[in-house]
Amino acid sequence: MTQLIINGIYLPETSRDKYQCYPEELSVNVAMISGRTVREVRGHVQMISWSYDYMGNDQWRQLAAVLRSGSAFPVVYLPDDSDKMVSGTFLTETVTQPTFAFSRGGVGLWHNVGFTLREVSPHD
Repeated sequence: MTQLIINGIYLPETSRDKYQCYPEELSVNVAMISGRTVREVRGHVQMISWSYDYMGNDQWRQLAAVLRSGSAFPVVYLPDDSDKMVSGTFLTETVTQPTFAFSRGGVGLWHNVGFTLREVSPHD
């Protein structure tokens, strides 16, 4: 089952609590002249957390180039409230820097690949 496609890169299905996709409220607390504090809700953004145990050199380098670019990129993802894939534009919030695990057949495998993405524009 495909869970995540980042900038055309199909990521492998991950399991055991290593994929999360949920809406997060985008809000700000505003101090009123009267002294009251009110919360202004501006919408919701999707948050995606994904991690994987081992990933080969080629795929990691393609993914790292997108995640480390600092630019927004297209993502097709599986939300927690639907069985259909949805698309959006995201930015990288965090990247867990992987470690070189071992090589297999002359190809390096990277261990503990992970990241968190945030949708660029709020909706609702």
